[in-house]
Amino acid sequence: MCGDGANDVGALKAAHAGISLSTADASIASPFTSRTPTIECVPTIIREGRAALVTSFGVVKYMVAYSLTQFLTVIMLYTIGNNLTDYEFLFIDLGLITLLVLLFSRTVAYPYLDPKPPRTKLISWRPLFSIIGHLSICAAFQAFTFEFVKKQPWYEPFEFNTDKIYISYINTAVFLQSTFQYIWESIVFSRGAPYRRSIFSNWLFLLSIVLTFGFSLVLLFVPVKSIYNFFELRFIPDIKFKLIILAMAILNFILMFMFEEYVIENDHISFKRAPLSSTSRNERSQTGTHHLHIENILRLTPDWPPILATPSEEEQQPLPEHVLVNENKKKKNQTTTTECF
Repeated sequence: MCGDGANDVGALKAAHAGISLSTADASIASPFTSRTPTIECVPTIIREGRAALVTSFGVVKYMVAYSLTQFLTVIMLYTIGNNLTDYEFLFIDLGLITLLVLLFSRTVAYPYLDPKPPRTKLISWRPLFSIIGHLSICAAFQAFTFEFVKKQPWYEPFEFNTDKIYISYINTAVFLQSTFQYIWESIVFSRGAPYRRSIFSNWLFLLSIVLTFGFSLVLLFVPVKSIYNFFELRFIPDIKFKLIILAMAILNFILMFMFEEYVIENDHISFKRAPLSSTSRNERSQTGTHHLHIENILRLTPDWPPILATPSEEEQQPLPEHVLVNENKKKKNQTTTTECF
């Protein structure tokens, strides 16, 4: 709703998006005020609103997916009496997630207005299936790493202790695999066109991805003693195993990207019911209530009631078929009544 006077205050307040075209009385009730008294700001508000909606959905999905991904890591390590160390938790929550999620929303709106609006339901099959699918992919790669490290000749089983010392090969391998997954989730859930610009336009977010990915590579390939002691990691001597971890991380990203792009965002995949044909609508209205039946008749007869200029034209205008049927029924009823008398 756009308005510029005090008489528009009620409509501006009740509208989904009220735009005041003046800085007078109308600007008090409307959430948006245009500096120019024209409606050229309407497409901008729609674009920004759509970008904000898509960003909000992406942030919610990312926070849910990250917490459940970390939960999967902890559950796997619990099976052998192990767990992530305090500084591993700190690095994930503060060094990765907080940095990425703060810069996630800095991507600006797409410069062109798409004719199709974005989805507005967070609790629907697409967001839920997206989170479940990505968690399944991450769980599969973590489980593979969990079992694959046990088959290495240099592997030493973790010995449970009450001192909360979790240094082990299996902790290090699963932790390094999961750090890449948190980065991939931020990229996959950061949607671009047609409602937001690409992540390459958000250079701060792109820089944070590069830095976190680079630091994860350093943890994997460069065993700096001070860093390993800080995170309580154990040095992995096999470079081939490290390359396999990196290859699985890249494959993990490819699968997550393809799943989100070609399954979740595919408009051809839908569980909505097909629209009813005109015959089906007609049958449904006849079996429903009386007002639905009348509404269906009026919809099928768009030129009724006729709007005529003179009485002579009204006399020449033929009545619709359903009206003629009703008139014939009335005449038959009158004739029957007359014969009875």
